[in-house]
Amino acid sequence: MAEGEQPVKAVKLKELLGEAEAYKEKGYRLVHICCTKLAENSFELTYAFDKDYKLENLRITAARETEIPSVTRIFPGAFLYENEIMEFFGVAIKGVSVDFKGHLYKKKVEHPFAVDTDKVDESCKKG
Repeated sequence: MAEGEQPVKAVKLKELLGEAEAYKEKGYRLVHICCTKLAENSFELTYAFDKDYKLENLRITAARETEIPSVTRIFPGAFLYENEIMEFFGVAIKGVSVDFKGHLYKKKVEHPFAVDTDKVDESCKKG
């Protein structure tokens, strides 16, 4: 791997936990989980892992209604990332060790990052 390179490995949903476990066994730590809305009802989740200041990423793509398995049994601190993703994007993550059930943050819109901005009513745009 070249200096500064951050490889991204696309994995299937059924491979996610095995891949995350492999990173844990090799001494990596979970740095963050990022979610991006791709289309009307699909999302991309990127899991970033670090070891010795080298980042490597796993990426899955799924429909909004797809249940994503939680990585909290492998990386317990992931519960915050996973709660944020559930709250802001409406992605279903199954088995989160500490589930705030949509009450981690106060929000005006149920899943604000899942809505189309041109369809949000004016009261939400004012702040």
